[in-house]
Amino acid sequence: MYSINKIGEKNFSLILYCLLNRIPIIVVGNELSEVDDFIAELCDLMHFRKELIYYTDFISESEHQNLCANEEIDYNAQRIIIRCPSNVTLKALKTIKNLKSWVMGVKLPKDDSQRIKFLKELMSEICTFFLIIKISEGMISNELEGDNLEVFNLKMERQILKKISQDTENSIVRMKRVLLQKKLKDKIDEQTLTSLLDFSIEKEEIQKNIFKMEIQNFFSASKRAFFILNRLNLLSSLGLDSSISAKILLSTIDYQDASLERLLSFIYHEWGEDFSLLLKNGKVANIGDHLESLWG
Repeated sequence: MYSINKIGEKNFSLILYCLLNRIPIIVVGNELSEVDDFIAELCDLMHFRKELIYYTDFISESEHQNLCANEEIDYNAQRIIIRCPSNVTLKALKTIKNLKSWVMGVKLPKDDSQRIKFLKELMSEICTFFLIIKISEGMISNELEGDNLEVFNLKMERQILKKISQDTENSIVRMKRVLLQKKLKDKIDEQTLTSLLDFSIEKEEIQKNIFKMEIQNFFSASKRAFFILNRLNLLSSLGLDSSISAKILLSTIDYQDASLERLLSFIYHEWGEDFSLLLKNGKVANIGDHLESLWG
């Protein structure tokens, strides 16, 4: 597995943002197995969504449209994330019109810059913007492509990664402290002690568990905000004053690790609802219009 440390904070923050906001992602690389393994790992990060595999769970554009339509009519339906293996990505790009929440793989021959250029041109006709991740000799780089690109605020994503790193290290320290309290230094040799205190394998598992918990906390808080705002929206449609301040909303959902703007952005992409006009805080007004212009 590609650890957060190996991918790098900057790259991982952008990847996480795109996954959460359902921005299409293409992973390109020279090794087919490496590419397909990586797109599977990316999909696993969004555990609260239902993963479907293109050309296994569905094939046609009409099937895909039905899946998207189900999301639009049922707020409680689990949102989907679609994994597209390398061998069928080009077919998907020629068949599917809406690639929202797709993670696709593409195998590239070495130094095949023309293939990447072709993919960028093809994707630009379908999506307003998308993320290309390139894997080369174990290294990962990524870049957003498309029109109307703006610099995303990745503060929340970076904060999550920072918390994961701190909590993981604290957990490892506590585990080591328990063993060292047994005065092992006086009873075993240094090599055995070093091996005993090596938690590198456990560290990755702890990191994954903390990541899952942090993402679940963000998702659950967003859903609580969605439920409240959806009901306030109903009151507004009845002609009743239903505005709410950002401070009260964040206090109500008991979540302070993301800004209201980030929550609204996620809600818009996850459930397709723009609640910005309900808020008294003018700084987040019309965010839905802005996002709509980006997606087209």
